[in-house]
Amino acid sequence: MEPITTIIVDDEPSCIKALCDDLQQYPEIEIIETIAEVEKARKAILKQQPQLLFLDVEMPYKNGIQLLHEISYALHSNICVVFYSAYDKYLIDALRVSAFDYLLKPYLPEELEQIIERVKNKIRNQSSDFEKSIRRLLSADREFALQTIKGLIILKRSKILYFQYYSDLRYWQIVLTDNQAYRLRVDITARDIMNISLSFHQINKNIIINIDYLASIDSDYNCRFYPPFEHLDFIISRRYYINLKKILEII
Repeated sequence: MEPITTIIVDDEPSCIKALCDDLQQYPEIEIIETIAEVEKARKAILKQQPQLLFLDVEMPYKNGIQLLHEISYALHSNICVVFYSAYDKYLIDALRVSAFDYLLKPYLPEELEQIIERVKNKIRNQSSDFEKSIRRLLSADREFALQTIKGLIILKRSKILYFQYYSDLRYWQIVLTDNQAYRLRVDITARDIMNISLSFHQINKNIIINIDYLASIDSDYNCRFYPPFEHLDFIISRRYYINLKKILEII
């Protein structure tokens, strides 16, 4: 499976180091940032949109539960937030902000293992459900609801123009024929998108297009689109051009 992007927030450097060391035995976990200050954590979480967040409860100025409550509106809906603390008195408050789990310090290795397995299963199921339900609906160009980090949007295949990947923020964005754009969940991969419909094809590492709107590809590998989308300026890489030719009927 794809790496599970992970952020750790704790005001105790020794606790961060201990958790990092323990997570090293899980190759599927990719720790993208560790943070000891609440305000820095706020900015990093909103920017990175991790799939897994370990969030200490008791920190100076503001506790982790308050922080999550303040930023939850801007997080993708399937983030797994694991609060960890030396005290169990915050458990109910953690559940109220939809925590994925609660880990008591000092934790046992098997307790951490159980949490990682639950996270992996959740991500697998999300990807599978996304792929199956969307593929079925798009095949008939029926309207369907797509969950983005800001809510639901109603779509059909013919309304989708292309998908763009932002590597610095690690998410795909869907762009519609009316130029509206929506950020997808961070656990959605290029493979997930292309498995949705035969109309979706990757032309370079950052762009997946709806070939229903592709008019031609010139000798310099420039993609030309039907009006009113002739303004799009995408170049198809040689690798993806070869793959695309394999599925097109060349006369």
